[in-house]
Amino acid sequence: MKVLRVFAVLFGLLAVSNLTKVLELQHDHGFVFLGRRLDGTPNAMAGVTFGVFLALYARALWYEYGYALAMGFAYAVYVTGNMALFTMRSPDLAASSALFGVTYVVVAAGSAWGAVVSMRRQGIGDDAAQYENVLRAFALLFGLMALSNFLKPTVYADTTGFVLFGQRLTGTANAVVAPMFATFLAVYAYAIWQQRRWAVPMGMVYAAYVVANLVLWNFRKPEGADTGLLFGIGYLVVALGVSCGSAYLLTRVRDRLT
Repeated sequence: MKVLRVFAVLFGLLAVSNLTKVLELQHDHGFVFLGRRLDGTPNAMAGVTFGVFLALYARALWYEYGYALAMGFAYAVYVTGNMALFTMRSPDLAASSALFGVTYVVVAAGSAWGAVVSMRRQGIGDDAAQYENVLRAFALLFGLMALSNFLKPTVYADTTGFVLFGQRLTGTANAVVAPMFATFLAVYAYAIWQQRRWAVPMGMVYAAYVVANLVLWNFRKPEGADTGLLFGIGYLVVALGVSCGSAYLLTRVRDRLT
């Protein structure tokens, strides 16, 4: 059996596991999304979303579709970020089972990035223009951000609500604005994946917003909201890299978009 099909079976099993998360009744067995364990409706939403994604990814790997590379890269980035955020947000829980944690990191990160490396070695995605793979990876990451914003009104506490122009929102404001931005990002992700020309202005607007948001946050952030230097630098690189990088690439390939 080819290596990619082994990964396909592995991610297919993981898809089934995520789909069954909706049946979990205990809070400590819920889906972990961006470092936070979910329960109730958010758990069901995230479990089903990632279950379907992984099922599609497994199918793409099995049949060696070109877009599997973009899906794999986006998923590997998510897995890495998810583990880092979980360690930061639940240090006591992460430290309580160090051996299991190390094993999980090796298996989860190794499988995610191993599939990407295997696809590159076997030439998956080489038949498509390189920019298409990068844009599709960006689209999936924006879809992930859309899901995160949809969940903010129901999952996150006042200390992790939606940040609008450097101001952290709570209550009704958070419940209204977060879904609005989630919808915007979902439409933007769709436009990028379908390579629509109207994704260009959306990307430029969103990149400008992210830059302004990061600058204003340094002036408006509440007391005690400081994070570690390493995490701060990593977040800055990812936030600017994804938002500005996608806008830049879309502008470069504008003539190829429909």
